[in-house]
Amino acid sequence: MNYATEQRKSIISYFEKRLDESVSAADIASALAFSVSKSAVYRNLALLEKEGKIVRVQSGDRTALYRYVASGKCEGKIHMSCVRCGKTEHVSAEAASRFEKALKDADGFSLNKGECLLFGVCKDCSGRVK
Repeated sequence: MNYATEQRKSIISYFEKRLDESVSAADIASALAFSVSKSAVYRNLALLEKEGKIVRVQSGDRTALYRYVASGKCEGKIHMSCVRCGKTEHVSAEAASRFEKALKDADGFSLNKGECLLFGVCKDCSGRVK
């Protein structure tokens, strides 16, 4: 049985304010440094993942990123994350459907949309020079 400690509540609150974001453990530990220990961040991330409240994905540089899914807002959505600004958005339902169908038709691959995170450059950053 997991208890709703103040540290756990702080971590869940952090995620609830960032429903469409994928964040690293370091981001969370830094943001909550005054109220949550680093070890508590890692311990709670493992528990929240086990409970199915967050999903863990690997970023392009192999950093583990976490996204809160317990709200249901992102259920069944493909996410895309900008490697320049860090913004994460949902792929449109139409584009996701075409992508899912193309993968199935071409390779027989069934996509797990809820855990899919694509990396690239968003439309806001595509015109900027890095």
